Amino acid sequence: MALPWALLLLGEVLAQDAAAQDCLIPPVGESQTFRPSSPAGASRWDGASPGRPGDGLTLLTAAYNAALGRPASQSSVFPNISIAANAVDGNRDGVWQHGSCARTLREREPWWSVDLGGRRAVAAVVVKNRQDCCWQRLRGAQVHIGDAPAERGRDNPICGVITDAGPGSLSTVCCHGLPGRYVSVLLPGREDALVLCEVEVVPQGCLPLPGAPNAALGRAVAQSSTLNAISLAANAVDGNADADWERGSCAHTEKELEPWWRVDLGRRHAVYAVTITNRRDCCWESLLGAQVHVGDSLSDRGKRNPVCGAILDTGPGSTSTVCCNGLPGRYVSIIIPGREDFLVLCEVEVTAQSCLPPPGAQNLALRRPAAQSSTAGQAGSAINAVDGNRDGNWRHGSCSQTEREPSPWWTVDLGRRRAVAAVVVRNRLDCCWHRLKGARVHVGDSLAGHGTDNPVCGTVTDTGPGSTSTVCCRGLRGRYVTIAVPGREERLSLCEVEVVEQGCAALPGAENVALGRPAAQSSVLDPGSGAANAVDGNRDGDWERGSCAHTTEEPEPWWRVDLGRRHAIYAVVVKNRHDCCWERLKGAEVRVGDSLIDRGRRNPVCGIITDAGPGSLSTVCCHGLRGRYVSILLPGREDVLVLCEVEVIRQGCSPLPGAANVAREQRATQSSTSNGSGVASKAVDGNRDGVWRHGSCSHTRREWEPWWSVDLGGRRAVAAVVVKNRQDCCWQRLRGAQVHVGDAPAERGRDNPICGVITDAGPGSLSTICCHGLPGRYVTVTVPGREEQLALCEVEVYGGGPEF
Repeated sequence: MALPWALLLLGEVLAQDAAAQDCLIPPVGESQTFRPSSPAGASRWDGASPGRPGDGLTLLTAAYNAALGRPASQSSVFPNISIAANAVDGNRDGVWQHGSCARTLREREPWWSVDLGGRRAVAAVVVKNRQDCCWQRLRGAQVHIGDAPAERGRDNPICGVITDAGPGSLSTVCCHGLPGRYVSVLLPGREDALVLCEVEVVPQGCLPLPGAPNAALGRAVAQSSTLNAISLAANAVDGNADADWERGSCAHTEKELEPWWRVDLGRRHAVYAVTITNRRDCCWESLLGAQVHVGDSLSDRGKRNPVCGAILDTGPGSTSTVCCNGLPGRYVSIIIPGREDFLVLCEVEVTAQSCLPPPGAQNLALRRPAAQSSTAGQAGSAINAVDGNRDGNWRHGSCSQTEREPSPWWTVDLGRRRAVAAVVVRNRLDCCWHRLKGARVHVGDSLAGHGTDNPVCGTVTDTGPGSTSTVCCRGLRGRYVTIAVPGREERLSLCEVEVVEQGCAALPGAENVALGRPAAQSSVLDPGSGAANAVDGNRDGDWERGSCAHTTEEPEPWWRVDLGRRHAIYAVVVKNRHDCCWERLKGAEVRVGDSLIDRGRRNPVCGIITDAGPGSLSTVCCHGLRGRYVSILLPGREDVLVLCEVEVIRQGCSPLPGAANVAREQRATQSSTSNGSGVASKAVDGNRDGVWRHGSCSHTRREWEPWWSVDLGGRRAVAAVVVKNRQDCCWQRLRGAQVHVGDAPAERGRDNPICGVITDAGPGSLSTICCHGLPGRYVTVTVPGREEQLALCEVEVYGGGPEF
């Protein structure tokens, strides 16, 4: 009888070892099985269906690739199409001739390296091998991680060796949190060529998800005590991470036993992570050991809710991200357990397990070709779901609908392969909304099975009347988006489907601060190819027409624009040549900063151009990186640099001088009126006077979730909303107010998309909320989740004319 017990014990040990080897999350929507294969750390994912119990570990989540689009270099370059940047372009194509693999010359101990931009704890490195020939060259390649750059990467610690070098093999090297800024791959001890068709670096922990909303911003908060008038609990959710307590943006309790702070998210969320900014000016060690709780209970100050983690890094101004991995709850509490101390929080951000698109994000599906399995009558055409109208009443003619049939489907053709961040699905409002429950969203390049053979990026679970479901796809790539109801007979009705691209598409109406600014470059091919051509406002990609900047062929050519002053840069948009030689732009680095030393190379890199097709338009996300100069250069090779247009989109949205306020003297309404004197129209009378007694402010009664709304008279693309606060008293009431833009009128304005939240609520504050072209007829201001009075001393709406 001892043998079965011994086998059971051995099985448990092996299971534990397999779990320990788990170091990669497979691509979104793919069910894949992890199989440990090498004591040196290299493992692989099988793309087949999940195995039998005991065959491996099956997971169904998504990974973040920290190497994507980062600067890369290598020991040498095989001519023409084999630059280092090919291995971080997001394309796993293993055929070298297709132009997406990095390749060195045949040389002694060739190497390749990527700069992650900062020190990361690396969970795993995934390496895609060549599949058309010569795959065995990769066998024995070492993966190093550390802080020694590029050519010295071999001095960094080894996290593993590639042992599986079959045709097109995908090797996962487990690094188990090994920290470093540089990831290098090299072939030790022999002469050979190094070919890498993709390198993906998966960081340890839980980085903020692209586009994920901060569910705590402007929400209702409380704390165990308040030190003084500038230490309110609300300071920690005001959107300001200033870590100097004296500047008035940190929450601060008195010294007491087990101090606590809590935010009410308004409803239950699946919490992905909580990010906490510590005080910088003094006393930062007080936060050490603070626990983060998430749940639905208010008992015992939230202590009975599950703990999702503790704060261990408490340096000056430290930012700690506590991973909650989808822990559900309405309340997030931070508590210092078991001791008497102060609790100081300069910002708390709660990342929901969701991916709401930013206001104004481009809808890739709008008016694209669509098809479905059948059509109910004449009114339910597939194209209705991509007409830009979210009206959920089927009788109004803007919803698609199939007949009742087994496994109905609907699909849209995006025109080309895209990296999809999210798919937003609007349900029917007037009846039958339950029909959409369980519908699956697929993204991919295949039309087999009407698109249902493509990977699943998520399932629609919220099917209330007129529900709007956001399904996160986190960069899943494909040309076709399909929605299908699997395994049952049903009608499929979709009142709108919006597809949001991964990254930061240029925002409608956003200001191009490079237009007409002074530009320079390393050399000029001829008199018609000057640097100024790239900022002339003309995107013509034919060089012979005289609107492209063009250098001579030289080592590491560069181009630069002077913005005139320091800006926070949202994105840089680069137009490539389309008449010939477009591949030359691949791997170009975009840098932003204040230095002119070494041609701007000392400035931070905000991204790299990976799409270099004919006339390609690349948007490089800079996420607020600040600087006066934007430079584009081709690192590590001799080539020409051709730029047919460079547009620099700044963060923020101040209305342009002379811009029309389209809300002025338009019809306004509100939830109630205080004493008859604070009528809604006072907020659009053109007078910014912030003293309520002077008679130019609107004012509601104290009530639950008060609102105010203006009818613009027609649909507009709204660039910005400017809100003037009261200055004589009670200004804090406006903190956390939400600004909505859309077509739902007045009392239903809170159902419209949010374009922003008011976080600055000082005396007479003037808040500019960026809406980036968000379309709608009604602009609504609401105070969510609490009983309050809403006073507005002026609301101004700026846009780019009628929306079309």
